[in-house]
Amino acid sequence: MLFDVFFFGLPLTLAICMVVVALRDQEIRFWRPAFCFLAYCAFYLAGGREVLLYFVSILMMGGAWAGVAEGL
Repeated sequence: MLFDVFFFGLPLTLAICMVVVALRDQEIRFWRPAFCFLAYCAFYLAGGREVLLYFVSILMMGGAWAGVAEGL
């Protein structure tokens, strides 16, 4: 599902790339964002997927309501 690719695969890829750069260049500034991306991925796997789906659904319904109200 494209939703999973965007909200899980992309942050996981960024976390892995930041860890590799932090190890290769011995840069400490890349560890914090890498940890945050990995924590987000853990949240996503632990049930955050449903939360994000609810938020996206609410935003889509709100956009539809705004579009209908604009036409009145």
